[in-house]
Amino acid sequence: MLMFMVQRNGTPEPAGYEQAMPGIQARVEKYEVGLAKVRLTHGGRSVEEVREALAEAFDAEGLTVWKEVADDAARLIAGEDQPGRAAATQPET
Repeated sequence: MLMFMVQRNGTPEPAGYEQAMPGIQARVEKYEVGLAKVRLTHGGRSVEEVREALAEAFDAEGLTVWKEVADDAARLIAGEDQPGRAAATQPET
C-alpha cells in the first residue's frame, strides 16, 4: 500500500515509493511478457480461447490478474474490442 506523508512545507511525499517501484515494475514486465506471448499465438481467436491462454500465461509468470483486466485483454487480442472504436462510432457534436 502506498501511503503519503506530508512534508514540513505541506506538500505530499510518497512514503515507500522508491522501495515499491522495483516490485511494481517487475510485475508489469511479467504481465507484458504473458500478454505478448498470447497475442502472438492467439490473435484473432475467440475471446474464450484467448481468456484461457491468458490465464495460463499469467499463471506461468506467477501473476494473479483481476478478471476484468484479463477480460479486456482477451477482447482486444481476439479483435472484438478495437482501441478507439467507441470514439470512432460516437457522433460528432
